[in-house]
Amino acid sequence: MNSNMHPMHPMDKIFAPSGLFEKNFEDYEYREPQLLLARKVWDSFMEQRDTVFVAEAPTGIGKTFALLAPALKWALPQEKRILFLTAGITLQEQLIRKDLPRLKELLGYDVSFGLLKGRGNYVCVRRALELEHEGFLSFGDSGAASIYLSEWLKKTQTGDLSELKLPSDFPIFPRVAAQVRGCLGHRCPYRDRCFIQKALKKAQNWDVIVSNYHMYFAYVMNGKGTFPVDFDVLICDEAHRMVDAARSISSVRVSWEELVRLLRSKGAATAESFLSTREEEQGVLRDELSSVQEEGRKLFELLEVSIADGVLIPVRNEELYRCGLLVSSHIETALKMLRSIEELCNEKPYDVDDGPLALALAWVEEVRLFSHSLQWCLAVGHFPEWAYWREGDALVSEPTLCSDKVSEGILSQKAEKIFAISATMTVEGSFDFWKRETGIIPTDTYVLESPFDLEKQMKILVVDLGLKVIEKGYDERVCRVVERLCNDNGGSSLILLSSMRLVKKVGNWLKGSQHPYTVYVQNELPRTELLERFRSDLSSVLIGSVSFREGVDVPGEGLTQVIIDRIPFPHPKDPVVQSRNELEGRKAFVTVILPQAKMFLRQALGRLIRSKSDQGRVVILDGRIIDRQDWRIRKDLPLVPIQRFTVKSNSVAHEKTV
Repeated sequence: MNSNMHPMHPMDKIFAPSGLFEKNFEDYEYREPQLLLARKVWDSFMEQRDTVFVAEAPTGIGKTFALLAPALKWALPQEKRILFLTAGITLQEQLIRKDLPRLKELLGYDVSFGLLKGRGNYVCVRRALELEHEGFLSFGDSGAASIYLSEWLKKTQTGDLSELKLPSDFPIFPRVAAQVRGCLGHRCPYRDRCFIQKALKKAQNWDVIVSNYHMYFAYVMNGKGTFPVDFDVLICDEAHRMVDAARSISSVRVSWEELVRLLRSKGAATAESFLSTREEEQGVLRDELSSVQEEGRKLFELLEVSIADGVLIPVRNEELYRCGLLVSSHIETALKMLRSIEELCNEKPYDVDDGPLALALAWVEEVRLFSHSLQWCLAVGHFPEWAYWREGDALVSEPTLCSDKVSEGILSQKAEKIFAISATMTVEGSFDFWKRETGIIPTDTYVLESPFDLEKQMKILVVDLGLKVIEKGYDERVCRVVERLCNDNGGSSLILLSSMRLVKKVGNWLKGSQHPYTVYVQNELPRTELLERFRSDLSSVLIGSVSFREGVDVPGEGLTQVIIDRIPFPHPKDPVVQSRNELEGRKAFVTVILPQAKMFLRQALGRLIRSKSDQGRVVILDGRIIDRQDWRIRKDLPLVPIQRFTVKSNSVAHEKTV
């Protein structure tokens, strides 16, 4: 049959050899999986029905362009809007600064776009001014950061907290960052200055909105809300991360620090002022709030001595529960006295200029929410559907399962076309695990092969250390083996370890010896700076925890070896993992724990080969990869030769290729 009888697919004009990309960009490299994905996405748009398209696209395919090019081609002529969700700020900024401008130039579309960050990235004007009201609190810096924040607040045009030249983990950020809890919305006296509202107003004019899962779920979860900007196409990149985001948004947390903040806030003083004509009542209110603080202090002191940090709370602690009820009782008494504040709001049309009334009302709502959250966390009434535990000076509760929350949040907005994609979504080639965890049933699924010749570019070494984690000498053996592997490789290694304890030990071990390469260790520098130094120093070694199995992109000679100490099973002491085990029973390991470990392992392996010219090896210091054939881990590893080694004392003996 004459090939001319088959019309060219619309995506071939863009992605095929001699297509728009190749003609216009010198650095473009044709990748067949990218073209295949773009075709599938376009075909999904052509279907005359609402679709939920789910695909696994390995690293290096160029999935962002394969998603956006057909989406823009379909949406823009019809004046339809695209919402593009990711998990991390790095990819969001890449989309805004590089990918979308490139597509705009290539396709010749007059497309407008922008970045809508999560709430926590913006300062809440009200909370910042309340901090100022408290007297420029010291965070170990004699109040310097508070003063710096106050001056910045007068000048900033965006309210983006990244403008502040402070470490990302500086304690002032959670005190002033915008959040769902306690937000006054249209009642806020500072709403005209609200940076989130300003960002949302801009977004109304964008064709493509780039945002994240936390921002999205904060608005749409539990079927009660809608995303503040209408959209017709929803693209979910890094789709394996949406469950964690939904769980985080659902989390309930109460702490001693939060209680103290509420009682010392400007809102408390403002609420009290509404009783200014009744001095006797004012005195009673102060007594009740003083009792709240005193009983709250006793509660959190008792929490510290009765519940170990990070340990699951499976049954109600009666003594803690009684103390919590006493705190809530004093709160309720105080709020009854302040009922006049809510009555004022109900009796007359709300006056946006009535700032004191709004602040008082916000405080009342925050305190009431604190009381309800406290009772929820102490009652342990929904275990094992929810996990309950102590975290530092806080009580925390999170849902064990999030499938109903995720599916409801994604599907409730009635987008015409939904696309969910990630490099790691399948287990043994099946989407069953992802579907079960998200509750989303696709109309179509697609699995693409890697664009790289992994058999030639990559090899895997499995090293049996000969010791169990709990055995004496395990940590030292890990240190010795890692050192030898890094020396043999000339550095250029990413080391992913299962605990921060081991991160510190291996880091100190390597730094304590003379090596021709620089050693970088997690938390010694801010993450962004750490990764930048690692990328620029081609022979360096980076040591980090499992959190570094994503977001590390170092193509070329700067990364030729990835070392993983163990199969990355979720930590058995994690309260959510424990409650899930309780909920699922014996089958939990097979249905939840093992699939998660396989996906985590694939994410870690994905750090190594990022381009067609990359070469390197992955070393896994866990013989169970081979020995536990019933776990079928080999099924989720790349089809490359695997060599097995065994450590005997402090030497390594080669065994065989398996």
